[in-house]
Amino acid sequence: MHLFPQQLTEKIGFERIRSSAIENTRSPMAREQLSSMTPFSDPQLIQRLLKQTKEMMDLLQNDSAFPLNNLHDIREQLKKSRAENSVLPLPVFMEILEVSVTARRIKSYLNNREDYYPELKEVSIGLIPLKELENALQDVLNENGELRSDASPQLQSIRKRLNNKRNDLRNTINRAMSRVSKQGRASDEGPTIRNGRMVIPVQAEYKRKVKGFVHDVSSSGQTVYLEPVEALNINNEIRQLESEEQREIERILKELTATVRRHREHLRQNLEVLGTIDIIAAKAQLSIDLDGFVPVLSENNHLYLKEAYNPLLLLKNNGLPKNQQEKIVPLDMELEKDECCLVITGPNAGGKSVALKTLALCSLMMQCGFAIPARDSSEIPVFSNIFVDMGDDQSIENDLSTFSSRLEWMKHTLDHADEHSLILIDEAAAGTDPEEGGALFQSLIEQLIEQNAKVLVTTHHGSLKLFAHDHPQAVNGSMEFDQDTLSPTYRFKKGIPGSSYAFEIAERMQLQDTLLSRARNLLGEAKGEMETLISELEAKTQEAEELKQKYDELKAGTEKERHRYEEKRSAIEKEKKEIREKALQEAKHIMDSANKKIEEAVERIVQKGEKDKETIKQARKDVEEFREQVDDELESIEAEEAQPFQDSEERPKVGDRVRLQDANTTGELKEISGKQAVVSAGGLRLKTKYKNLIKVEDASKKKKNQKVKVNFVDGDRYKVVKPQLEIRGMRGREAIKEVQHYLDNALASGRNQVHIIHGKGEGILKGLVHEYLDNRKEVQSYEMAPIQQGGAGCTIVTFK
Repeated sequence: MHLFPQQLTEKIGFERIRSSAIENTRSPMAREQLSSMTPFSDPQLIQRLLKQTKEMMDLLQNDSAFPLNNLHDIREQLKKSRAENSVLPLPVFMEILEVSVTARRIKSYLNNREDYYPELKEVSIGLIPLKELENALQDVLNENGELRSDASPQLQSIRKRLNNKRNDLRNTINRAMSRVSKQGRASDEGPTIRNGRMVIPVQAEYKRKVKGFVHDVSSSGQTVYLEPVEALNINNEIRQLESEEQREIERILKELTATVRRHREHLRQNLEVLGTIDIIAAKAQLSIDLDGFVPVLSENNHLYLKEAYNPLLLLKNNGLPKNQQEKIVPLDMELEKDECCLVITGPNAGGKSVALKTLALCSLMMQCGFAIPARDSSEIPVFSNIFVDMGDDQSIENDLSTFSSRLEWMKHTLDHADEHSLILIDEAAAGTDPEEGGALFQSLIEQLIEQNAKVLVTTHHGSLKLFAHDHPQAVNGSMEFDQDTLSPTYRFKKGIPGSSYAFEIAERMQLQDTLLSRARNLLGEAKGEMETLISELEAKTQEAEELKQKYDELKAGTEKERHRYEEKRSAIEKEKKEIREKALQEAKHIMDSANKKIEEAVERIVQKGEKDKETIKQARKDVEEFREQVDDELESIEAEEAQPFQDSEERPKVGDRVRLQDANTTGELKEISGKQAVVSAGGLRLKTKYKNLIKVEDASKKKKNQKVKVNFVDGDRYKVVKPQLEIRGMRGREAIKEVQHYLDNALASGRNQVHIIHGKGEGILKGLVHEYLDNRKEVQSYEMAPIQQGGAGCTIVTFK
């Protein structure tokens, strides 16, 4: 990708994005690559990078801990291992082991989640498990990276003998120390080490009275450190065993180095892949910190930013306490495919430059594989070239003024711009004569439009406003200004040029009237009228926006009321259904009781062994009486459940009772107007299509066709309860009431586990549900569902 000038990334602040991503890395390999990262211009590659970032964002936010750690930089050690008979230092082998374990764990992690993270799985294909190397290193290293005593039989034997000799030496030294102390010849110190030998402290005047070899003298000269003669041979044997131990250690390390040498290429490849995964994770973490979304890659030069925040302002806010953070106004900007130029005007400090930088940063971030701080409906073309004319490029060394440097920039841009180029010009025509500068930049923009480049310009020049108004492929835009407070709102408005509001601001600052009057005269009547018209147009636009906002609020209120009515209607239907279910349960309970009566009667006859007719007759009478009671109860239930109205085949007319097919609501037909009709139901006038109505008749007028029969059979006395409850979007009290009712039914139906779907959001509903579950004694435990079952948006409840 071609960026110009060379310091473009510094000009727009992309270096801050790069450094923030580097802070999230875990390996030197990733830091090196990110520090030299440049945007890509291949759409397929960019799409793949964005998919990787999106999957990693999902993983980091919703899945279990990603085992990306212990990414040691072992590249230099791998180079040293190439030489035959080379020996790597002992600590290096622990680093190699940890890198190998990390590579294997990440590969296994992504293999187990292939369906959820296919792009990351594709990256992990390059990871090579090195179990043989891991086993070889684990056989000789302990958890602290030290060489185990059983690393080899020889080492184990040497260390065992060495420990025995050291014990012998301690015992010998302690005996000598005890003897010298009893003789009053020892100093106040205990046994110590000097020159690698164990010695005892003896007062200097008695050094010839104690047999041994002096190894050191105290700084005061009053104490000598003497090796007793009886310890001499033991110390010598220990020194010899230590030499043997060191030779065996070197032999083991040499063999380990040879093992590493055999796997060197695989280790190097694992390092590269781990570095790539580390970069993806760093990009994803920064994207999460910026609340980013992956935009759409435009294929037809359509540019659309929806609620795009400036990443630098977000990063600044993220580093501040909540009460010190500033409000950031997002940017909404759209340029159709045939709109090649946007001229943004408006007062100083109104956000024009910030708008350009926001677009530039979002473009560079997207083409580097970052999600951008904008809604996922945003659409950005892939640019092969980005040219930015922003800030002061005065150069004393090259003898270039600011304007001369802009001319150099214009020349380079015209030579290299094409249809895949983005050109950003801040304060066009500044730094030279206004009329000549305006004409020069207008000519530049015209040529860039002919080359089908995307050009965004900020300016105060009226000639460029007129140019954008007249040119078919150019459009005006402005940063909104509140005329009541004379302060910027930082909101972008397309299609309307902006005023600089110089005179208005001067009046607010109480500049002298004579000065302002003279300035207006000098400005000229025509130009003054144009600025006045622009101001009036912006005021009218703001008024229209306010009216639209009020309309939207009224519409939202109406929709809310409609939704509330629908909820009430649904609640009534739900209550009817619950009453019906309760009635059926009561019927089943009655039938179960009837069965029990029969069984009791039969059992009584069998137990008493009574065969006379009177006993059997009495039992049958009891059963028959209860059967009649059951019939009466069920008939009563059926009467309660019966529909008050039944459909008729006649076409409805005004005054008829009708039912709405799509709502199951009944009412009186009041009006018929062509294909439309008005129905009065529940005190409301409902408009609907005539064909949506069905005439209904009073069902009580029809005779019952069949009497309810009672079958005395055992059956499920509980209604079926679904395995999950969804409460997303409910208010807190309503949701908890629904959860309580659902858990009661679930317990009654014998379920031992259910799912409650509360959604992620801000976690408020989840917290209320968990607080309620803590107080339910029937709940044994609850936990968040795995990612494939809803993750943080679903809680699994297990009953006792």
